[in-house]
Amino acid sequence: MTSHELELTRANRLRLARAFRHNPRVDYAIDCVLEAQMGQAFVDDLDRPTAYRITIGPFWYFAGDADSPGGRALLAEWPAYNLLMPSPPAWAAAARATLGDRLVSFSRYSFSADGLSEGHLAAVIDSSPQRDRVVAADATLLARAAEGVETFIDLADFDSPDDFVARGLGYVALDGERVMGAAYSSLVCSRGIEVSLYVDEPYRRQGVATALAARLLLECLRQGRRPNWDAANPESCALAEKLGYVAGDSYDSYFYRPQ
Repeated sequence: MTSHELELTRANRLRLARAFRHNPRVDYAIDCVLEAQMGQAFVDDLDRPTAYRITIGPFWYFAGDADSPGGRALLAEWPAYNLLMPSPPAWAAAARATLGDRLVSFSRYSFSADGLSEGHLAAVIDSSPQRDRVVAADATLLARAAEGVETFIDLADFDSPDDFVARGLGYVALDGERVMGAAYSSLVCSRGIEVSLYVDEPYRRQGVATALAARLLLECLRQGRRPNWDAANPESCALAEKLGYVAGDSYDSYFYRPQ
């Protein structure tokens, strides 16, 4: 048995919405697929599905009957080095039964954007020594990636650099012509953006991440976009709170580590 990609018609998106209604919304991945903005959906059977899967990049989400033949078939396609994100408990149990100690659990941390304010973010930017190095990631800069220049902005879920400029949002910090790091929307839907942040190793612990993130969040607030921050380590948690996020609950995700 193999999976079948589900065309994201209006009827199928309603079907997916019902199937994934019990999955915790820790990020915008499920919403992106339900709106046909990004990502893919798969089922075990196109006519009478018993199991569902949503994938965006390395992030996998499951719904439906994990113990059905179709559920086991969808799970069997999960590749190593990818993440099983919050899904009904039976899916983690099925993955554990299949993979044993190759399934590694780790905590991630949710934050609320309710505490963000334009005034605070503007003050953070104004006090940053990196303030003047942060610029918008426009089409000209993104086109440099085709020339082998690292921008640290992952466009894999966008159609093109122009599509990112049209739907996404991003900033980079420059050291002359060299990009030090980037803060950008890795996911985009009507609810807001998913925040991604990366700073190259030589430029870390110099305030670059703070300046980049503050600039991205400030523009989100000005545009009425809600920036979701989902942290995977203590450094990300500390930066989120520094910027004004309010810490929420932690949750378990799972990494498939091959032998």
